[in-house]
Amino acid sequence: MNIGIGTYSFGGIESYLGLGAPLREKFARIRSLGFDTVELLPVDLDNDPEDVRRWLSETGLTVTSVHAEPTEAVVRKLAALGGKAVIWASSPFNSTEEARELAKQLDDMADMAAPYGVKVGYHNHSQEFFVDQGRPIMETLIESSSKCFFQLDCGWAMNAGTYPPSFIRRYPNRFISIHVKENSRVQGPGPRPASRHGEQPKSPFANVKAMSIEERQKLLDAFNARNNSPEGRKRFEVQCRLGAPESNIDWQEIKNALDEQDFEAFWVVEREGFYDEHDKCLADDCAWLKAHIR
Repeated sequence: MNIGIGTYSFGGIESYLGLGAPLREKFARIRSLGFDTVELLPVDLDNDPEDVRRWLSETGLTVTSVHAEPTEAVVRKLAALGGKAVIWASSPFNSTEEARELAKQLDDMADMAAPYGVKVGYHNHSQEFFVDQGRPIMETLIESSSKCFFQLDCGWAMNAGTYPPSFIRRYPNRFISIHVKENSRVQGPGPRPASRHGEQPKSPFANVKAMSIEERQKLLDAFNARNNSPEGRKRFEVQCRLGAPESNIDWQEIKNALDEQDFEAFWVVEREGFYDEHDKCLADDCAWLKAHIR
């Protein structure tokens, strides 16, 4: 079984801001830690595709996907790298009706991507399991779509109180991928999420190219300060070492559930918080999965 990781775990926000290590160096580190495949960020696609293909060849990595809004430009760039899926990392919706609207949008995106041989998927956090009209809006999203796939972030699903193996079996052949994130405690889906029809916050990365290095660094420092605040740390304190005694996730049963599908789903490790030194934590994750999951 191939194990992948997202470049987000290697300074994701830094990457969006044009700071941190270049993609070629990230690929080399990812391979040295034992991973086989990689999930990209939109900013990674700004590199020349010939360069990216060369760096992939040098390291022996392959691209599975990119976390991005599925536009035709993104789909075209990913297809040129041999990627399988453009996975929307999040989009606001907070009700049964809005879930159906998003499902229609995702199906339209899937139609657009199909001629390129690329699938469209959606990635959950915990808020997608908010209950409206007696059921989680994530369930309505899946049942209202017929052409898109899903990347189940198992850590955030479990954090919301949804057991990943059962959820995968409830919707067979809908999960093209999972995000591997160990979890130790259920916190619930939280309050009603933002509406897709409300005023959307302006992306802090919209005008990055016009910013000075000092301005970008200031933005990064502010982001890190929020994440390191008591409220920010609360989101990540449920994450623990893979296979830890306090874990409430059964990864082998997740694998068993995925094996019941008609296609192989790809596994992507993602860490926002690290229980040990960064590279050691990620290398341990990869080694544990390869040693324990059959």
